[in-house]
Amino acid sequence: MLKLLRANFSRMIHDRTFWFLSGLMAFIGVSTAAVNTINIHREGGVWAMDFSLLICVIIAPILTSVWVAMFLGSDYSGGTLRNKLIAGHRRRNIYLANLLTCCCAGLILCIAFAIPQGALGLLLGGQIQSAWKTLLMYGGLSIALMLAFTSLFTLIAMLCQNKAHTVAGCILLAFTLIFLGVYITSSLNEPEYLSGYSYTENGVTIEEPETENPNYISGTKRQIYEFMQDFTPGGQVLQISDMTVEKPGMLALYDGIILLAATGFGIVFFRRKDLK
Repeated sequence: MLKLLRANFSRMIHDRTFWFLSGLMAFIGVSTAAVNTINIHREGGVWAMDFSLLICVIIAPILTSVWVAMFLGSDYSGGTLRNKLIAGHRRRNIYLANLLTCCCAGLILCIAFAIPQGALGLLLGGQIQSAWKTLLMYGGLSIALMLAFTSLFTLIAMLCQNKAHTVAGCILLAFTLIFLGVYITSSLNEPEYLSGYSYTENGVTIEEPETENPNYISGTKRQIYEFMQDFTPGGQVLQISDMTVEKPGMLALYDGIILLAATGFGIVFFRRKDLK
């Protein structure tokens, strides 16, 4: 297991794609800090850095899906996986070593965004307005969310032998989960009643009363949507980035369930997989 991890981390350190994506995350972080500072100076006020620091939970899963697919897909296309099996490594250890490596890579991408943005933001006059306990909580939730995302990407990459299909599948999954979260959140944010309004027709003012919103979700359906918002990684992305999490313990628990389920499922099927 340790030999597999050393080999994986050695590959990661020398991987150009990894450094490119890390640099891209740092560039986005610095650019976001610069843009926010310019906007604040134009409009006045104080830049609250709390929200912008958590933007990484939206960007990092997408870039992580690309790297995981490329990194693990190379094991199949380059014959590395076959060599590991010939060397006597157990399939379970290979899977877990790859998962740990990919999880570390995903967390590094988040750090590559947060540190440059936080340092530059503070230098440019940005302020952190939330309590440190709150920031630590959201930082922990971000880590748990990245582990859940990465476990799903690893599952796809370890069970698909075609590198192109792996890349497409991981990227598609990332966007699907995020868009699903957007849909669920927007549906839950629909108001129960539509505000009344007035308009003038032929010189006569007509008042329209408040009406029920047909798009409002209630009852059991709303409970299901609220559960899906908390359980799915895409729903968690929006809650964390907007700092609107109401049940942090449950979100962390759901991330743990996804991580364990995806890993267990992946190990079982990877053991049975016929490797060409």
